[in-house]
Amino acid sequence: MKKFKEWLLKDWWLKIVSVFLAIVIWFVWIQIENPTIPKDFSNVKVQIINEEALQPEKKVWDILDGDTVRVTVTAPKTVINSLSSADIIAEADATKIEDGKIPISLRLAGDMTYDSLTSSKDSVTLSIEDRARKYVRIIKNTTGEVAENCKFGGVTMDLNMIEINGPKSDIDMVSYGQVNIDIDGVSESLSANIEIELYDASNNLLNLSTITKQSDYVHVDVNILETKKVAVYASKTGDPAPGYLYTGNLEVYPETVTLAGTHAALLSLSRINITTPVDITDADADVEKEVDLSQYIPANLQFADDDFDKTVTVKVFIEPEEEKTVTFPADGITLTNVPDGYDIEIAPSIVSVTIAGLKSNIEGIDALTIGKTVDVAAFMDNNDISELDEGDYHMPVSLGLSSSINIKKGAEVKVTVKKK
Repeated sequence: MKKFKEWLLKDWWLKIVSVFLAIVIWFVWIQIENPTIPKDFSNVKVQIINEEALQPEKKVWDILDGDTVRVTVTAPKTVINSLSSADIIAEADATKIEDGKIPISLRLAGDMTYDSLTSSKDSVTLSIEDRARKYVRIIKNTTGEVAENCKFGGVTMDLNMIEINGPKSDIDMVSYGQVNIDIDGVSESLSANIEIELYDASNNLLNLSTITKQSDYVHVDVNILETKKVAVYASKTGDPAPGYLYTGNLEVYPETVTLAGTHAALLSLSRINITTPVDITDADADVEKEVDLSQYIPANLQFADDDFDKTVTVKVFIEPEEEKTVTFPADGITLTNVPDGYDIEIAPSIVSVTIAGLKSNIEGIDALTIGKTVDVAAFMDNNDISELDEGDYHMPVSLGLSSSINIKKGAEVKVTVKKK
């Protein structure tokens, strides 16, 4: 012990200098091998903690400035080389908010050693306002034209109103929600989930990330119908006034309409029948009537043209009855159904008949075209004669005319009957 004390005290100042030099040498070596250096880390995300202090159920906040910062870390080179932005924890404690600003605190994850941490910003700046909620209606908007020979049959949605919530100033801007549905070229019905977009009262689209919607999408069913062109048929009832005739011409305008519906519904319908006839009783001129076609089509069909007013015009044509006298010689009359055992001759004479009908029906009838016969057997039947006696008879002349021509004044001819 005495020797150790003597050794310790001997040249003591040299020993102190040696220790000091050893420390200096160690420090220099550390600085050379593992120096303390600074390094910047950009876009470090600042995390807001203790958010409940901001009363999120009543208030809405948004970061105006300081959501990301640049952090300078001063630490040993070995630490710096192992660091990434994810190892830097930047926090803003909402309980320390003052005048809309929250101080930013910095630390490294785990127990990493460092000399200093500095941030490009010392606080996070918030915008805070009252939270508001309200319901807005959803409007459906279609764009484009469906495929040819198809008709847009409407849209149904599973929602027609949604609740939105967010900053009161933003909520007050919203007037309605809208789903935009592109039907251009669509040829069959479809279902889809369409995003709900928000608009203001001036119909401007609002891109507000601060607003939360009850649902971001609405389910829509788009009904696309097939189309088919069908003819419309009408009829008449009654007779015109005396001296007037129905021409047989009845027109419907338009004569065809286009209907829309499902394939099965259209397949079952080939024409539209207007079951209530147009009454022409005592008419002395053309009769027109407008008819509502909607009462004559099935409920599962509709008119394809939205501009069609659902009515057609039925026109029944009436003309005055015209008369005409036709004169012809009796020798141009043919005897028919002459009983056996008789010779019958028609006495020479000039025969005149008066016929009546539509001008178009009688104007082509003359002595050459009119059929002229005397039916002997019919004369006997009509007059209850079983056997003709010899002598003269006046028998009616039958004219070969259509049922549309009336005989106003017929004719008889004198015939002479002789037994063989």
